[in-house]
Amino acid sequence: MPTSGKVLEDSIRLSRIRKIKLTLYLVQAVMLVVLAIVVVFVVGGAQLQPVLFMPFDSFLAVVVLLLLIICLESFFFRILEIRFARSSSARHLMAKNSMKRALLIAIVTGVLAAVLAVPAIRGALEGTGSSSTDITASNVPPSFWASDPLALMSAKEVVVSSTRTVQIYLLDDEVFDMYWGTENAMNALYSFRLNKDNYIVEDQLVIDVPDQGYVKYHVVLNDMDNPTTSATVEVVREMSGTFTGIVSLLLISFVAANVAWFAYLIPIERKYSAGSIYK
Repeated sequence: MPTSGKVLEDSIRLSRIRKIKLTLYLVQAVMLVVLAIVVVFVVGGAQLQPVLFMPFDSFLAVVVLLLLIICLESFFFRILEIRFARSSSARHLMAKNSMKRALLIAIVTGVLAAVLAVPAIRGALEGTGSSSTDITASNVPPSFWASDPLALMSAKEVVVSSTRTVQIYLLDDEVFDMYWGTENAMNALYSFRLNKDNYIVEDQLVIDVPDQGYVKYHVVLNDMDNPTTSATVEVVREMSGTFTGIVSLLLISFVAANVAWFAYLIPIERKYSAGSIYK
């Protein structure tokens, strides 16, 4: 076949490869939208009313997984593009650009994986989400949500400190609204407290926050043993297990895949660099 014919044939093949790649990416974009609706609203129990709750952690795991699949597909398509490129210069430039992109993705995803996987870094982020407040029996009890509206960070435990013995009741919003302010309210709140076994504070008390979904909790202080005694309540939060587990593993897979791809392209880039006009 004449050289011009070979060049024309390779150009047609390249065009077809790129059209197939674009079509595949568009299909996956539609899949992402559908999966977002299923994961967030059906599986995650998202709600718009009465308060906004969008469990972004599960959706983010799906997004990162799909991006990893697209990344692996891009390696396959780039191999075909290099194979059917019309000149050594084009092959060299494709390989060189792919190496730069792979290195950048590996660095970015590596940093993100370290943020999610390294306990010291993760602990620092979780510390910024924790909150502390002083409470007394005469004031309105403080409240907190089981997680943030995006479900990226959730309440793990409530740590209560007091200089004298007091009682602390952890209650969900429904029970609190039903009995707070009524006659003998403290007796009712005592009966319906979530921390059945550990409610007496002697210096410090740690209460595990139950996993009941996106719920609002109240912390009520009963100072009948030592009237006018105050306490300090700290809500300790931790990052979503999906976020720190599945997502961090997928990010590490990103790093491994792009480092392997970078290594694979090194001999290809060197092979075509000698006859390339791009340096």
